[in-house]
Order: sequence, then C-alpha cells, then structure tokens
Amino acid sequence: MTDRRVRGLLPTARASVAPRTDGYDAFLSYSRDSDGEFAPEFHAQLLDFDRRDGVRDLRIFLDRTGLANNPSLWDSIKHKLERSDYLILLASEGAASSHFVAEEVAWWLDHREPETLLVALTSGKIVWTANKIDKISTTALPAPLAERIDREPKWTDLTRLRQRRRFWRRHPDRATALAELVAPLRGPDVSTEEILSAHIARQGSANLVSRLTITALGVMLAVSVAASGYALREASRANEAVNANAAHLLGATSHVVHQDDPAVAQLLAAEAVERLRDGQTRTALFNAVTANEPADPYLLRTVDVPEETELADVAPTGTGIVGRTDRGDLVRWNPDDGEPAVLRGDRTPSGTVTGSGSAGPFVAGSADGTVVAAVDDLGVTVGRFGPLPEGSTSRQTHLDLPGATAVAITPEGGTLLIAWHDATTGRNRIGSINLAGRDLAVLESDAGSRRPHEQRLAFSSKVETELAVTSLAVGSSRTLAVADAEADALEVRSLDTLELTHAGAVELPDGAVPSPSLNDWATLRSDQDGTTVTVHHWADGSVRSAGCPVPRVWSDPEVVAMDDETTRVLIATDRGLVACEIAEDADLRRTWHLTGVRRTGPPVLVGTDRVAAASDGRIALWSTADTHGDVPLPDSAGAAAAAAAATDGDGAQPDDGPAGPTAVLATYRDEPAGAASTAASWSDGTVTIHGRGTVTLPADSPDAGRPLLPVWLDRDSLLLVTPEGDAYRTGGGTAAGYEAGFRDLVAPGLEGGDPACATVVSAHRTRDDILLVDACSGLHLLDAGLQERALYVPGPLGATPRLEPGWTAPGRVAVADDGSEVAVAPRDFSLRVADLDAAARGETDVWTVRGSSVAQVHMIGGTDGTALPDQLVTLGLDSAVRLRPVTGAGDPVSLDLAGTYGDVMAVLPGPNLVARNRGSALAFFDIETGQKMGELATSLYSPGGEVAPGAVHAADGQLLVVQDHGVTTGWTFSDDQMIARACAMAGRAPTPDDMPEGVVLEEDPACSP
Repeated sequence: MTDRRVRGLLPTARASVAPRTDGYDAFLSYSRDSDGEFAPEFHAQLLDFDRRDGVRDLRIFLDRTGLANNPSLWDSIKHKLERSDYLILLASEGAASSHFVAEEVAWWLDHREPETLLVALTSGKIVWTANKIDKISTTALPAPLAERIDREPKWTDLTRLRQRRRFWRRHPDRATALAELVAPLRGPDVSTEEILSAHIARQGSANLVSRLTITALGVMLAVSVAASGYALREASRANEAVNANAAHLLGATSHVVHQDDPAVAQLLAAEAVERLRDGQTRTALFNAVTANEPADPYLLRTVDVPEETELADVAPTGTGIVGRTDRGDLVRWNPDDGEPAVLRGDRTPSGTVTGSGSAGPFVAGSADGTVVAAVDDLGVTVGRFGPLPEGSTSRQTHLDLPGATAVAITPEGGTLLIAWHDATTGRNRIGSINLAGRDLAVLESDAGSRRPHEQRLAFSSKVETELAVTSLAVGSSRTLAVADAEADALEVRSLDTLELTHAGAVELPDGAVPSPSLNDWATLRSDQDGTTVTVHHWADGSVRSAGCPVPRVWSDPEVVAMDDETTRVLIATDRGLVACEIAEDADLRRTWHLTGVRRTGPPVLVGTDRVAAASDGRIALWSTADTHGDVPLPDSAGAAAAAAAATDGDGAQPDDGPAGPTAVLATYRDEPAGAASTAASWSDGTVTIHGRGTVTLPADSPDAGRPLLPVWLDRDSLLLVTPEGDAYRTGGGTAAGYEAGFRDLVAPGLEGGDPACATVVSAHRTRDDILLVDACSGLHLLDAGLQERALYVPGPLGATPRLEPGWTAPGRVAVADDGSEVAVAPRDFSLRVADLDAAARGETDVWTVRGSSVAQVHMIGGTDGTALPDQLVTLGLDSAVRLRPVTGAGDPVSLDLAGTYGDVMAVLPGPNLVARNRGSALAFFDIETGQKMGELATSLYSPGGEVAPGAVHAADGQLLVVQDHGVTTGWTFSDDQMIARACAMAGRAPTPDDMPEGVVLEEDPACSP
C-alpha cells in the first residue's frame, strides 16, 4: 500500500549531522501565544501513541519555560536541538511571527537535512501558487522556512483537532495525524500504516485482555453458580471488540491512503462498514465515496491512459471501450478488469488521425475488445490484445489502404470489414478480411509491391457500392449495414458475400446519428420550447419522439451517440453531457447530467448503464444505473436566470428583476435497499416526478399555477395538497385527478379553529401516516390510505400564523421517520416538539418547549442506528448550529462548526452529518465532533441571486440537490447504497495485499467479485 508519511518542505541542505541515539527523537517547536495550551497536550499524545513491546519509548523535547521569558536559555535550547534527530514545527500565525520559533527553525535549516523538519499545521494557512510559496497568503510559516521552500509543501493538518481538543480521544483524524508524525521518528523504513496498525492492534489487545479476564472470572463464577451463559456472553463481547478494532483500522487506513490510491480507500471503507457500522466507519465510507474529484454523483472514476497517450476516438464494446490515440496507437479498457492497455504503433511515417469531427467509426472492436481496428489517412491499423492465436508473432500491423473511411469487426473478432474510396478510379469499395486464427503479419497477399494497395491485401470478399461509406456495422443474421450519412442513405448486405440483400438503399433522416448497429438513427430539435430527440427505425420507418431536457445554461446541444437498445441517447453540450432515456414505455423518462471532466472528448454509451468519454489523455466513466437521474428545472427557472443574466451581465439578480421559483422536494422508498421515488414541486406551480415527467392538473382545475405540497402515498402515487386542504392524486403517470373526499378528512381541523390558521404550509410522509402542518402549528395526522378522518392536534401559538410554506421558509418543520415526534420552529416563537403518540392516545398536553426561537430545525435518529428520533439540530438566529435532545433534560450543545458558512441545507441521518452552504459547494460536518468531513462541489441553483435553504433535501438514504441544471438525485448516504457505490468506483475486488497489517481479508468481502 502507498505510504503517506509526512515529508519535509525543502531541498537537500548542505550541512547535516548524524542522528543521535542518546538524545531526543524530536524537538517540538511552537508558539506560546498560539499553542501554549495545545502543545503540552499534543506532546503527551505523541509520547503515548506508539508503545509496543520490544520498541523503545519515544523521547521528544518540549520547552515549557520559553525563550521569551528567559532569552539566556538559547544555549541550552541549541544544545537540545543538537541532540535531536527531528524538528516538529507546530505551524501557526503565532509561530510565523515568533522571533524565537524563527531562531529554532533557522538553526535547524543550517545544520540538518530538510527531510528531518516535520510541519504540523495548527492554525493559519500555507498557500502554494505558480510553483512558489505565496508569502502574502501564507500566514503560518516563520520567515526562514517560507523563504527557502522551493516545492509544494506537504504537512500534517491538525487544525480540526486543534479546534476541538475536548474530542481528542474520539476524533476520527486523531490516530492518522499522530501516526503520520510518529512514523518518521521510528526510521526511514517505517510507514504510517505500520504505526497506525500497531496502535490499533495494541488497543485491540488491551481490550481483548480485559475481556478475557472478565471472561475467566465469568467462567469461575459459572462453575460456582452454574451460570455459564455469562461467560459465553463475555467471550462474544471479546470477539466483537476484536472485530471493532479491525473495522476501525480499515476505516483509518482508508483515510490515510485516499489521496494516493482512491480505489484502495474505497475498498477498505466498504469493508470497514460491512464489519461494523458506527460513526467512525461510516465517516470513512462517506469520505471515500464523496471525495471523488471532480464531484459528480454519476462519475464512477477516471483513469489515465498509460504511456502519456492522447485519445482521439473511442468506440463501445460489449464490456468497455476501445480507442486509438493521436499517434495511431490502439487502446482497450474494460472497466471491470483493471487499467487500460495500449498497443504502440511501430511504423514510420504514421498516418494522420483526423479525430471524430467527421462522420463514421474511425475505430471498432470485437465484443470483448481483444481485436481492434482504426482508420487513418494511410489505411487501417489492426491490433490484438490478450492471448495470441497459436503460431502468431505480431500483435499489431498496418494495412496500407489510402482512402479508408470506415471499419467494423465481427463480435467474435474473426472478420475485419473495411470501406474505402479509390481515388484513382473514383469508386467506393467494401472488403472483408478473415482474421480467425491468422497472424496479423500475413494479412497481405503476394500480389506484388507494384499492384494497387487493395490488391495487396488478402480480401476474402470485395464489392463496389454507390455509397460514400461513413459507417459499417455487423448485424444479426449475418448481415452488414452500410451507411452514407452525408447522402442520408443506408443499404444492407450479406456479411459472407457482401452482396445486397435488399433491392436498394434506404433513405435516412437528415443529419441523424446512428446506433452502433445502424438499425436506429437519432435526430435532435432544440428551440425555446426545449430539446426533443426523435428516434427513427429504418427497417419499418417508425419514429418516436421524447423531450430531453437540456439546461438552459448549457448551450450548443448535439446528438453524439445512441445505444442499440434505443433506450438512451447521448447529447453533448458546451458544459457537459446529457444522457436521456428514450424508452418505448412512454411513461418512463429519465435524464442524467454528466459533468466533471474538462474538454470532454468523443463520448460513447457502454452496455446498458454506463457512459464513457475520452478527455486529456484520460477516460471518464459514468453510471446511469438503477433509477437515479436528474429532475429538470421548470421553464420559469431558466427564463428567470436568462433575464437576470441579460440585466446584470454577471448573473446577479436585480432588485426588481424576475426571481426564479424555489422547490419543495419529496422522496419515498419502500425499503432501505429499494429504489426511491422523487418529486419536485415548484413555487410556480410546476410539479415534476422523477422518471414520469411534469404533472398536468385537470383542465378545469382552479389550482393550475399554484404551488402544491407533495406527499408520497406509495412509490407510484403522489398526493398534491393545496393550501386550502384540497388534494390531487397522480395515477402513476403525469395526469392528476381530484382526490374526492380528502377535503372531508382534514376540514374539521382546518375549519374548526381560527380562519387565519386554516392554511396548510407543510406536508410530510412518515412511515405509516401523512402529516400536514397549518400556519399556526396545528397538526393533522392521516392514515396513508386516506380512509380515516385526520387526527387534529391544535398548535401552541393561538390564532396568529407563525409558519410559512416551505418555498418561502424551509426548514421550520421536522418529522421523525416513525411519525412519533414532530418539531416546529415558528417565527419569533420558541422551538417546540409534539409527541404524536401521546396525541393518538387522546392526551392534550403534547407540546414541549425545546429551546428559543431558531431559523431551522432538523431531526436525526438515535446514535444506536435506530430510526427513533433522538436529537434536534438547529440553526440559530445567530447562525450558530446547536444540538439538543428531542426529549428529556439537557442543554443545547454548540457544534462550533469551523469557518463561515451559510444556511444549514440538510442533515444526513445515516453518517450523522450537517450539510452547510458554501456557495459553490456543500460543506459536511460531523454532528458529534463538529469536524469538517469534506465538501461536494456543486452549482447550486440560486433564484434571486442567493441559494435557497430548501435547495438540499435529505431523506430515505438520498441527498437531493437543486443545481443550475436540475435536481440531482445521484448522491446516496445509506450504508448499503454507499457500499455498492464504493465497490463500483473501485472497479475491482479487494486482495489480501490491500489489507492493513493485522487485518485478514474475509472470504466474503464487501466488494465481492
């Protein structure tokens, strides 16, 4: 595994002193102003971290007196420096301005190798730009060090730990940070993983000894009182302790190696959660999955094409892609088998690779990608990956055939098809060459060097055609489809004889793009009403059209690929790719917006659920599996954004300009591992159901254009509630009908109180019920079958409306998944919690004050992993985030989240994280420690110029994010879903070599083959 030990910051120094064995392992240099309290505690942690049998204890010098108090101590300090092997600098603003820290660092740089100076950042910044240190922005390094840096520094980051000292023992980064600093002190051959593994193993051994001691006592007790069950329970607990230590080691190692080897980090994190599901392992899994860079929920991974080649064209195979480079080399990549492989060209001169700007497949491969052919202006290059036929000597050859325009290979790789234009005679020809069992070096005949190029090749069949061929495709029933996209014509020939099987050419739609088999062709129409894709089936002339929402902020859409099942069409734009499902089932429409790769090259659709594209010498792989996809923004959102951009020029919203609509999002999942149904209801009255399209109310409905609250009845039925308490039910599609009788169920509660309260402002689906909240915090609880009259619980605020709909003021109502508790944060009134179970029993005193007035409230489950409500996360009017129990005594705990952030966007109940707004990203913080766990780069939708707090929704193991291009549904955070995603991103199964020392790979790992 890759070793991420701490490195020095400077080039090799001239002077050096041999390490001493009778002195100190390290000298700890720090500023008393910045780290006077932290340094002694950190010093103790370092000394205690690596205590192993047979390994001497570390000796680290810490000056507790301080040169500032007694400058005459410099000679003594210098003597301690001379006897030390390493200098550990606690970098901070105070250290940067400390004269005495500068003296210690300057002495060290004059007398020691730079690799022996270790930096641990406790506060401030170290900024590296344009291959040099940014001395203005860097605030944590003393001048002697900043002036002598000549490469980008790498350091151990203690800032999160420094801010949360009281959580030292529980902090997820504690062990990793200490191991990174201790490893160099133990010797040049000792890795961070070795120290980390030994530490966790020592902890496990201590716990095991304790457990075994208790077990032994239990056995003695069992003998004396015949209670052997106690001993068995304690033995089981001992095994659980060993398993927990192994899981924590896996999670900690995942943190260590993620930067250098993301695939290993993902495998280890998945294995950690599979063995033990707690806060530490879940955090490791969350980081391993979301730290994918760049952050696109559909982007599984990117891989470098080896040997610094640059892909010019790619084509799909049954298992992955094949391609050719700008130098004529051949590439094969099966994402499930490992890294890409390259066959280098060995001929001079090489033909020009024109790229995919012209029509036609310039590269083609067999179904498994083992046989590849590519066109250039001098002919065709043919190559073989994998085992060679018996007696073969060549993996690659070039067939000289000027004028070649297209190639195809039969699925089994036994026949090569070539189309070319003979410039001498002006004729177009097609030929086939048998490859089965043949050496590529003998594909030329003995026709003589003075013969035309086509006569030198060992064609088994050769015919002329009227078409200027741009595409070839091998079909079923031993046929070959031949297309001329410029003339919009296609003909079908026998694969064996290359003779026509139909009377003449078939007319194709103008400007269409084919599927790989050429059976279907796609055209695109884009105008102010949207983007529509039409699929044309040449055999019977049938067509079908479907909308493919391309974001208005993405321009220049064009169809670039379609799969053979004609279920997906790929559209390229200036900002990314749009994959649209155009299935025969008219009720099913899904869209994926694929981003995260700069200068996206030729993209293709792979298999049934993947997209691949070449970019800057890399290959990107996206997934369109399961039911994930994006919900498009309503037309009014794009119109408002366009108007704002036209007014301000920079996209900012003018004070009197149009504001875009905001959304209320809702999800429903039958079971934890099942597919989620998603709906977005916009303040302009638009309601979009994921995969179904836009809801259209009946023509005579008075509620058209009014915002409606979405509530899922089941995975196929959505209830849309009006402010007056009426409702519409979707019938599994996009047409909605009035829900007769619904008003009768809720009217007694809405009309029995003050008329000012009779407005429904929030609607939620619990596990078994539907909860509506009115403007005065009145609660209306119905059964999901809409059969029983609503249970009405009066609000605690009297007749004064203090709640607004979620489009205006999101985050003011939080409901437990099991429907037992609901928290309400009314405007200008104290936070309150209602016990709905007590209300169902007929009790009247069900409201409890749980705090002062807050801007938002969120509810999370218990820390034991159950769905029962346990804690409230609130955003105060002072922007502070606090944690308080749902019930019982206990003062709120301020999370002290580091940095300046905006609204609480969502709370993720699985890994127990808070998501906060950071403009172009979402920042995630651990609820228990307040530690920042990471960020997701997003393009958050910002109607009115500011991001709406309701633009993020977390429920049912899913994170919905409203972005400029639509509502992204691809982020998931339930354990099972994240394990599956981590395995898919890693692209392989774990091996024993991936495991940290002391952990054995189980027979059935989380990421099984």
